[in-house]
Amino acid sequence: MKNTFPLERKDQIFDLITQKGRITVDELIDMFKVSGATIRRDLEFLEHQGLITRAHGGAMSKGRVSLEPDFFEEKERFLEEKKRIGQEAAKLIEEGEVIFLEASTTVLELARNIQNKNNLTVVTNSLDIAQELDGKEGINLIITGGSPRRRTRALIGPLTEATLSQMRIDKAFMGVSALDLVYGITAPTLEEAQTRKKIVEASNKIIILSDHSKFGKQNFASVNSLQSIDILITDRGISREMKVEIERLGVEVRIV
Repeated sequence: MKNTFPLERKDQIFDLITQKGRITVDELIDMFKVSGATIRRDLEFLEHQGLITRAHGGAMSKGRVSLEPDFFEEKERFLEEKKRIGQEAAKLIEEGEVIFLEASTTVLELARNIQNKNNLTVVTNSLDIAQELDGKEGINLIITGGSPRRRTRALIGPLTEATLSQMRIDKAFMGVSALDLVYGITAPTLEEAQTRKKIVEASNKIIILSDHSKFGKQNFASVNSLQSIDILITDRGISREMKVEIERLGVEVRIV
């Protein structure tokens, strides 16, 4: 993309942001072989035109809200990355703890890696995780109850929230459908966001398990800021800038 005219470069930058949802200044410098100051002026121009929203170190598509994938479609995406994330997360579980495993295809991989744990209490709102752990020796399984949501196979709603309000959790392992530096963690529906908020409130430590495809995206309903996260476990697809910015918020980032 070298030697492009300024207006042509702006058009190409806008197309890239529209396709990817967000992009960093460093990525654009590498693509167009121009200075950081030039890229920032281009982004400022596009923002003034109402086409994008600038964020620290980059820009995102204006008002881009990602659609929620179906559970069965999501289950097959980035499967190897999810397996590695699940294996790493399992190292954080200690005997005698009370843990929460939230309905997520990545957290399901964690459930498959819980082995040789004694006196472990697992609370979950996931139909699939409950099935995976049912009858497993050494695990006291508690299912929250609630209304099942087909797209995520999660139990959500007032009954789930009432159950959570009576508990204290040592560690909550949660997935995300969208995570953004500006807008934090978001969920597809208000009801699902409220259930996730209750999980955070009930837990002493929040550990997010997510492959890189969820970063830089927004869903409809706000859950929490990134500062609420204690540990983020992700794959090597995370950008250097995203990792640095998340760590600046006090979050430990583990890459597997």
